[in-house]
Amino acid sequence: MEKNTLENIPTPALVLNYDIMEKNMRYMADFIERTKVNLRHHTKTAKIPLIAHLQMKIVGDSAKGIAVAKVGEAEIYAQCGFDDILIANQVIDPHHIERLVLLNKYTLTRCVVDSQKNVVDLNEAAKKYKINLEVLIDIDLGMGRTGVKPRDPALELANFIKEQSNLNLVGLQGYEGHLTPQTDNEIRKQQTEECMKELVATRDLLNRNGFNIDYLTASGSGTFMFSPQVEGITEIQPGTYVFSDDHLHRVVPEFEPAVSILTTVQNNTAKRLYTLDAGTKTFPTGDGKPIFKDYPRCRFRVITEEHSQIKAGPNDEFQLGQKIELIPAHICITINLHDFIHVIKAGEYIGKWPILARGKNY
Repeated sequence: MEKNTLENIPTPALVLNYDIMEKNMRYMADFIERTKVNLRHHTKTAKIPLIAHLQMKIVGDSAKGIAVAKVGEAEIYAQCGFDDILIANQVIDPHHIERLVLLNKYTLTRCVVDSQKNVVDLNEAAKKYKINLEVLIDIDLGMGRTGVKPRDPALELANFIKEQSNLNLVGLQGYEGHLTPQTDNEIRKQQTEECMKELVATRDLLNRNGFNIDYLTASGSGTFMFSPQVEGITEIQPGTYVFSDDHLHRVVPEFEPAVSILTTVQNNTAKRLYTLDAGTKTFPTGDGKPIFKDYPRCRFRVITEEHSQIKAGPNDEFQLGQKIELIPAHICITINLHDFIHVIKAGEYIGKWPILARGKNY
């Protein structure tokens, strides 16, 4: 980005390098073209419907539908023209269930299930509003967060779903997110393939018992490249890759960080000690602190709500009012702290895009 362009952006602020984002998108599009799986772009990271439209346009016919994390996100994306939406989580709260069912009055919006109680609650709401609700069984592939165990437990739940009047079982979802931090590429590949084989084996068991399942959706930005190598996987759900961050870049260096946190030097408190105008209200630190773009020797000393106290590298010298860019450790929760993002393309400021699905945690 051209420094004079950044100088005109008030801080603290999120800045998107459109060209890097597009490069990340095209890398994914090339992968989809080679593997012929469907890309169901997960929107939980960017939370900007325009970006999902851009990715689907670049990928073309091999990008059908999107994934979201919450009903509130599904409502935003439905209003922005998306009508094939997968809520890649369980919808449990009665109020959320009602909103999910009502979305199906004008869109195809599915969710995943992993318990008989939730299946009953969804069916009752679907029956009330005269909707046939499509669901997928969430399979626990080792993450231990949600889902039923593969094979027999999944078959038991599938048979229970079949008994419901207003639910249709259309597929299986597996998410091996616990493998993303694995930096050894071969180990990550091997373990991902093992997870996918369990998902396929579960599908085969269901189909031997009277079902006709061919829709298997899986994988995020750290493991998507391995899943299609197992025959039977029909869809991947990466999302973080469009923006990337320090964590993902370490694992998949092909995805460059496209978003930075722009800050301003407010004070020079002592030799090599400076204060920035951004703190935990601007970027989270629970999954790691941001890194300093262009200043690898800089370090954080203290981070408070509105400020960061930093120690500059031995050869770094900053002026009051100087702009410094930070690369988020975890972009998903960083985006959720902001109402909009400043966009720069080919060195030119092209607009301030609202983060429409920001805060839709329900």
